[in-house]
Amino acid sequence: MSLALPAPTTPHGRELVRAAGPISVVTEILRRRGMDPAQAHQTEDRPDSTNEYQREVFRQAWVNSLALSGHGDYTRYRMDSLDEEQFPKHLRRYVEQLVRVREHNRDQLKLPTEQRNIVRPNIQHLIAHGTVGSGKTVAAAATGAFAVESGLMARFVSHSMYLSWLQPNNAPAGLTPVSVRERYERCDVLILDDLCNEMDEYATNHVRTHTSNLITYRLNSGRATLFTTNLSFEQIASVLGDRLASRVGQRATVLRMVGDDRRKPQMW
Repeated sequence: MSLALPAPTTPHGRELVRAAGPISVVTEILRRRGMDPAQAHQTEDRPDSTNEYQREVFRQAWVNSLALSGHGDYTRYRMDSLDEEQFPKHLRRYVEQLVRVREHNRDQLKLPTEQRNIVRPNIQHLIAHGTVGSGKTVAAAATGAFAVESGLMARFVSHSMYLSWLQPNNAPAGLTPVSVRERYERCDVLILDDLCNEMDEYATNHVRTHTSNLITYRLNSGRATLFTTNLSFEQIASVLGDRLASRVGQRATVLRMVGDDRRKPQMW
């Protein structure tokens, strides 16, 4: 007695379709995008390399951070947009030393732990200080763009906006206070615009705690921050306290930008 059963018949209207059709369509789409599945076993670099993909991600992150801060039009600024009073040579050297440090540390991480020599940038904080309209934010935006072009992750946010986003239910759509904090703590270069702007000496616990957390994390992890402000060290200290103001000035260089208001406002 045979236990073999006849194969079930295919219901009418449900005939089998060869897989070659859909697969060939997908294959053609991949080939048009420069990804030939037939060459998947090959590992040589292609034009769409990981480095270029990463830089595109960094460019989008930079543009998005400017837009989120209400400075979307600042994407047009580059180092060649600056004049000598905005210290383009100093800003360029600042970014270049950050790139050298990152490349060095990446190579060190390939070594056994006991052989590593992890270093930090000599200038970790850059403070663009000057009068209202002296071009501080433009210079900072140009620096951020140059950092991205150099392969660094850079983000831009104003101090007051960052603190506002950390309050309950105040973060931008799609973000939480935790993701806001991580976003600005972990980037390679942070532009923190208008430090302590419109904050009086009676700073709240919220201001001091979250500013301290941000600056301390970035200092301890060797990440660079560019501050812009029109306030003196004493004025910053009156808001943040002497200890935190000292941390801002730690491992820092100050660029003093002076001159007439570049915005040329109408007076009345």
